[in-house]
Amino acid sequence: MAGESSWALWVVKPADDVYQWKFTRTAVGTDGKVTQSAEVSAGDLAEVNTWVQITGAFNAQETWEWIDPADGTKTETRYGKLHLFVGEYDQQAGETAGFSSPQQGSGELSLGRGTTSGSTGNYLPGGLQDLRIWTGAMTADQVRSQVLNTPDSV
Repeated sequence: MAGESSWALWVVKPADDVYQWKFTRTAVGTDGKVTQSAEVSAGDLAEVNTWVQITGAFNAQETWEWIDPADGTKTETRYGKLHLFVGEYDQQAGETAGFSSPQQGSGELSLGRGTTSGSTGNYLPGGLQDLRIWTGAMTADQVRSQVLNTPDSV
């Protein structure tokens, strides 16, 4: 994988004392180099010094049309879609939430740290309490009922 993390739930620090959650996935070519990345960022800033439930789901079967918000025209078909849930809320996905061609996932899942160009860094400024992995994509209802155990939430 050329030292890259294929999947990552992580937090970025765009400014002092400001954090934002992200869910990313990379695709690599036969040469091991990253060919595409998909990403969903949380709409709100991450809360600090408190417990938070972050869930990432990738639906490889989901195809969708990216519509340019500036003029409402379709720009291209996207294959697969990342979903980032902060608590029970599915974050707004933009044009970078999928790939321009179907991609098979492989590689490692990175938690609490990230690897870029063979160098490990981007450490989580907090604690990781729990990790659960499911095979297959989850819907928003499944995240609420199976991950958060809140089946009556909106």
